[in-house]
Amino acid sequence: MVKADFDKVNHLFLSYPDGFSNEYNELVPFFDKLITKIPNDIHLHVIVSNIRAKQKLEFKFPRRTMDIIVEEGWNEIWLRDVMGISNGEHIYKPIYEPNYCNYLTKTMNYRNLNNVAINIIKDHLQKGIVQVPLKLDGGNFIANHRFAFITEKLLQDNDLPEKEITAIIKNKMGVTPILVPMNKGDVVGHTDGYMGFIEDDIICISEYPKLDSLKDDNKYLDTLKGICGDLNLRIQPIQDRPLGYSIPCECEAKKKCCTYTATGCYVNFLRLNNTIILPEYTLTNLKETMYYNNVNEEALSKYGYQVIKINCDMLAQHGGSLRCLSFTC
Repeated sequence: MVKADFDKVNHLFLSYPDGFSNEYNELVPFFDKLITKIPNDIHLHVIVSNIRAKQKLEFKFPRRTMDIIVEEGWNEIWLRDVMGISNGEHIYKPIYEPNYCNYLTKTMNYRNLNNVAINIIKDHLQKGIVQVPLKLDGGNFIANHRFAFITEKLLQDNDLPEKEITAIIKNKMGVTPILVPMNKGDVVGHTDGYMGFIEDDIICISEYPKLDSLKDDNKYLDTLKGICGDLNLRIQPIQDRPLGYSIPCECEAKKKCCTYTATGCYVNFLRLNNTIILPEYTLTNLKETMYYNNVNEEALSKYGYQVIKINCDMLAQHGGSLRCLSFTC
């Protein structure tokens, strides 16, 4: 049985992009702020790509206990996707090999990245690995103790019959996969951009404003709500305000863009036991910014969470938010 986001967290893994050989290097100030917001009872592990970055971390945070892991050439920040899925005793490790844009990921050696992630788990968590023979990003796996919501991107990425794919997940990981459609225009296909459990029977689902430009998106969210209702799950709306900013792309497909920023995606928060670290964004005007940066804090606080907020404008420009960059177990 997998651990859900609402289960107790002992360990948090982050990357620290100082010295990365890609555009993530500009996110160092963001990660500096994020580290200050992590509760002290969480065992923090930080992956760096060089000794110099390790030394900088130690200088910046002399009182913060953290396990700094030096992996020469490490260039990835989206740890939720690459590290796997915990069940407490061991880590289920699918194959991380995203294919939605070969420009954004052209610097990655995925075989090496997967192998390094496995070694980090063994060396720093002393946990066993259960290999899952499927291509599956951790961001496309939103689970309680019974179900795992996964978009049909899973079927696109694995050349196997659907029954065989779902049987692998059920038999290997102990949860029933609930395959949901992909949103129109969303090539990434991660369920954590739209939903997230906060209790075994309560799931947060994005709520978008009723605008003509978001008509198709709202139909998609209604589909997700219907599926969750059929499973007798209670729904906690999270007010999201997607702006649809594209990320410039120079991939071989010759598209203007393959992916979009995560600006306005509040449902992709990071839960650490009784603490929720919630994104903030700068939206189209002050009124919208003030409303969306406060309304979800109120909604989540009623469940007894301490809500801590952090501006994610720069992070969102790279296509993800707080859950995306974190691996918890």
